[in-house]
Amino acid sequence: MKMNKVNGIRIFFILAVLLGIGYYQLVYFRHTDDRMDTQATEQVWEEAYSTETEEAAVAVSRTVDYKFIIVEEGDFLTVYLADGVTVYEYTGIRFSELEEGVREKIREGYCVKDEEALFGFLENYSS
Repeated sequence: MKMNKVNGIRIFFILAVLLGIGYYQLVYFRHTDDRMDTQATEQVWEEAYSTETEEAAVAVSRTVDYKFIIVEEGDFLTVYLADGVTVYEYTGIRFSELEEGVREKIREGYCVKDEEALFGFLENYSS
C-alpha cells in the first residue's frame, strides 16, 4: 500500500514537470513567432517604402551599413546622413575637378561607413 502511494506521488511530479516544460515551450515558441512576425512586418514595410522613390530605396538600403552619403549638387559635393535627406556638411570640393572614377562613384551616391572614413575622403580631395 505504501508503495502505491509513493508511485502515485512520483507520477504526479513527473506529470507536473512535463506540463511545466510543455507550458514553457508553448510560451517560448509563441514569443518567437511574434518576434518573427514583427521582423517580417518590418521587412515588408521597408520593401514597400523603398519602392516609393529611388532616393528612399537608397536611404533604406544603406542606413544599416553606412553613416554618410556623398552626392553632387551643382558642381560641389554635399555630405548627407545615411537617410539621404539630412545634410551633414556642404563642402567646397568641386565635382568637376575629381577623377572620373570618383565622379562615377559619387553619381551613384558614394557611401561612407563612419566619420573617420568621411574626413579621410574629404581631406584627400579638398584643396
